[in-house]
Amino acid sequence: MTRKIKLSHCRRRVLLALLLALAAPAGVLAMEVKVFAIGDFVPSGSGGCGGGDRSHWPTMVDKWYDKMGSKGHTKDGQYTNGNMTIRRFCDPDWNSGCRDYNYIDEADAAMIATHGSDSGDHWQGTMRFRWSGHCALDAGGSADDMWVGDWDLEFIHVSSCYSADDDNLPGIREAMYDPYDSPPTGRRAHQWDGFHGIMWIGSSFDSDYREFANDAHSVAMARSWVSNMYDGTVDCAWYDPWNVFGTCQEQCPVAYTIGTTASDALTRLYYERYNNVYSDPTDRDWYAYRYIVNCDSVGETAFNP
Repeated sequence: MTRKIKLSHCRRRVLLALLLALAAPAGVLAMEVKVFAIGDFVPSGSGGCGGGDRSHWPTMVDKWYDKMGSKGHTKDGQYTNGNMTIRRFCDPDWNSGCRDYNYIDEADAAMIATHGSDSGDHWQGTMRFRWSGHCALDAGGSADDMWVGDWDLEFIHVSSCYSADDDNLPGIREAMYDPYDSPPTGRRAHQWDGFHGIMWIGSSFDSDYREFANDAHSVAMARSWVSNMYDGTVDCAWYDPWNVFGTCQEQCPVAYTIGTTASDALTRLYYERYNNVYSDPTDRDWYAYRYIVNCDSVGETAFNP
């Protein structure tokens, strides 16, 4: 049900002033960007964490990284395969050996590419090697591994299955806020972009990542993510390439913001861009998200938050 709210003339003026103040960019300086991708997974029998190889995955997400560089941002780290462990993503308040402040949280915008799963109330990403007993990164919900934004990160993009499932939306904000450091410093992440259900890898998706970076300088980042990453023709049987019989399912992107108020979270969702970056949200009490209505992903029921 949609509710319509009527405001008095004075209240409309106050609300407009607040929205305009929030919409004013904190600065349009170049950001530092990083990308973390695994395409060559190491079998558990060889000391790794398992997972099927996806050789094109790093190339696919590098299209975003390269386009960000061509738009004037600083390409500050391209981590592919190698010693990819949770140490690059977990927060030292969870484990003193974690080094997110040298890796993902040291960027302004970052992208992760790895196998993912829905782990109860949060996303779980497969690592290449085990560290401190952990082969997977647990982010959001009841998991405490990953708290980004308290050092520097504003925008996190997760090219991974189940990274923004409908039933895990309330918990995503837990990964965007450090309960120890964010309150005194005021630092929090702004936006998390991911997928409901299965996402896809291949050269035909290269342009989606490149155009996401390109378009997010002229339209809202959330709008660019959802419009560029949506695909309605994946998983089609060879006999139904145009989905005449409804045998195709969809790739379902979701963009997610947090804010102090409902209008704060929504305004960030509607207007924040790579070249129109707001100050950090002063709290995470509210969240907003952009999605494709009833998007029917492989591996999940249709999107129904």
